[in-house]
Amino acid sequence: MSHLRRTAIVMSRLPRLIDPHSTWLIGLRAAIQRVKEQGNLLVLVEGTAGFDFVRRAAERAGVPNEIVTPEPATDMPGDVTAVPSRDRTLVQSANTVLVLGTRTNGNIHRVLRERLNAGGTVELIDLEGLQPRAVREDLISQGAVLWVPPQIEPPPQVASSRPQPPNVIEIVPFPSVEEWSFLSHTTRACAGPWPGESHAEYVESLLEGQDSADHSAVATLTRIITQRKLVAGNRTIRGEYPMVCLTEVPLLELPQLRQFRTHRTRWDFEPFGLCLRKQWLIDRGARPVIYGDEQLWDELTDADRPFFQRNHPANIDSASDRQEIDWSVEREWRHQGDLDLSELGASDALVFVPNFLAVERLVMVSPWPLTLWPDPSVVIPRD
Repeated sequence: MSHLRRTAIVMSRLPRLIDPHSTWLIGLRAAIQRVKEQGNLLVLVEGTAGFDFVRRAAERAGVPNEIVTPEPATDMPGDVTAVPSRDRTLVQSANTVLVLGTRTNGNIHRVLRERLNAGGTVELIDLEGLQPRAVREDLISQGAVLWVPPQIEPPPQVASSRPQPPNVIEIVPFPSVEEWSFLSHTTRACAGPWPGESHAEYVESLLEGQDSADHSAVATLTRIITQRKLVAGNRTIRGEYPMVCLTEVPLLELPQLRQFRTHRTRWDFEPFGLCLRKQWLIDRGARPVIYGDEQLWDELTDADRPFFQRNHPANIDSASDRQEIDWSVEREWRHQGDLDLSELGASDALVFVPNFLAVERLVMVSPWPLTLWPDPSVVIPRD
């Protein structure tokens, strides 16, 4: 066992979509630098919140670290108030615990109270927004202290290299419902690695503050435009055929279809995307979806199955007694495989975004005209 003093860096569960300019990333860089300067050993427990980020940040800085195996759980089975053994092990394995983020009465909050009650050392990294005021006051009353990080220089990549938009920007109107001759592909933020990017590369991009670490919806659309490609996915496709999905619903009516899907804890789509000329897509093999039941699926040929969508209208009870969704209202079309946009003409596409801030970002990279999402009630925070 190492003779070095042991430090742990703890935090609560991270959001699905990580902002590359998050305060906790600034705090993590500062905490790693402190551990290095003090010559301490960083202890980690696999499976704790932020484990991959803390470990990689330590490796980048040359900080010695040790992965500790969690102690067996001592709580009664089924106890909903139990703290996971990995969190308790991490906190108990260190001489000093540096705290990034906590949630009120969350696992980290409770295990830190246990440590303080036992006379252990807890230091709250004092950056705005890392800990709720109630948690800070509670832990300080129990003996925790604040640690104010020194000024940490951001990674050089954080400074944006985006060119400035022109003084005059044209926002074009989109065709009416009667004149609509496009299919639309909506996109959303990418929570996690980009397609083809490893998790390790994703972690590295966030720690370095790279422009590519921005995985917001507008960043996703920017990536599509600059790469001139829609990447096919198979996550929701029966048979796992890689497909690009589109809708025939006119852009003016598209906001009516937007719903929050509780089973996925997100909106089914965000107001960012591309409208592509229908004939241009037909010429490249796009086809309307075939809606039907299990019997129809069994009857389809291998060539038709990639375009199948099981549909059970909402007014018909399913065998599982679960409310079904009438997917036919989406009027979906699909293209099998990645869709190359490099030959897509300026008159064959529209880029739609919800606000002028997104227009300013995309106007410098888009060869296609830009228009605004027709529902002004959708408010997208500035990235």
